[in-house]
Amino acid sequence: NVGKLLRWSLTRLDSFSATFPCCIRSANHISTSKLRSLFNASKKKNEYSRIAKDAENKIIAVRDDYGWGKEKIAAHLRDEYGLEVNHNTVNKYLHRHKRISPKLSLKNIKAWQNKKQREQDVVLRVKYRPPKKIKDLAPGALVEKDMKYVPKLGQHNTFKDRDSFWYQQTAIDSFTRLRTLELTTDFSSLTAAAAHTRAVKRLPFPMACLNSDNGSENNGEFSNQLQANDVFHFYSNTATPTDNPRVERSHLTDELEFYKRGHLYRDFEEQRKALEKWEYTYNYTRPHQALGYLTPMRFYELWKQNPAEAYAITERWQSYLTKQRRRLAESRRLKRKEQIEALMKFIDAKLNHQNKGLKEVKLQLINCQLCSVA
Repeated sequence: NVGKLLRWSLTRLDSFSATFPCCIRSANHISTSKLRSLFNASKKKNEYSRIAKDAENKIIAVRDDYGWGKEKIAAHLRDEYGLEVNHNTVNKYLHRHKRISPKLSLKNIKAWQNKKQREQDVVLRVKYRPPKKIKDLAPGALVEKDMKYVPKLGQHNTFKDRDSFWYQQTAIDSFTRLRTLELTTDFSSLTAAAAHTRAVKRLPFPMACLNSDNGSENNGEFSNQLQANDVFHFYSNTATPTDNPRVERSHLTDELEFYKRGHLYRDFEEQRKALEKWEYTYNYTRPHQALGYLTPMRFYELWKQNPAEAYAITERWQSYLTKQRRRLAESRRLKRKEQIEALMKFIDAKLNHQNKGLKEVKLQLINCQLCSVA
């Protein structure tokens, strides 16, 4: 098209200059030689983009034989035949000979466009657990969120029957242990988002990050609401409750100190009011060992008045947990060592036909958990 336009311009200019020679001399900005040079350059460019028929045939043959993409075909032509063909040129001839599916091409174009759009839009959502450093950074730095099944009193409760349960939507601040509890009749993302909107109003500080599991209630509308409020959304690893430890531990407290002490009801509103009272007890009355036996609200007030003392409490608790983990690890190591020794005695007795010793060794192997030894 460019060549045709330049050829037409040259023809018109030649006829014009023949008719009005004085005008063309005065119009210094119009140069026939420049237009001709542009035409020749365009012609050379078009000629340069063409490749020999033999190279074209080789492109199609390699594609048919191996099904390679444009980059691999270009590299193969260079290495095997000494032909320098740009990968984009290869792609052009693959399209021309219908060796690329139009549907696949459109899919790739759409995927590329979506990728560019994602790069432009900052998405505060990642599929990995939050860094340990932010767990005890400050109030609101990280909130852990999870859902607990609450069985309806007087019904046969099975997890396959969703009508047998209500759903406790729990959010706990990782630093202060302040919690919000919402009871819902279902666990859709829309319901979870509405419950979260009500819950965050009761927290005395803003929320920066939230960690949840990969349940359906934490996607969709719920995740979109976090994005709209500029809350960084972390997702725990699949089937890894230890990535959300503090909310999981709080659910054990709910089970032992609330539900198993007679606080299950038949009526939804009655259950909701009871849960509301339990939220107040947990935040304002119940001492927490991790907070130096302060209540969450008193610990939060301490942090506002004397942050250094509050951080000292969390450091002492983390130091205690580290010692406990080491003790448990050593205990497991010793237990595994005893189990391996018992297994060796069993093998020795079995191979040497020591029937008397075999019975004694078999008793030592009861509840042996050697699956963890490798």
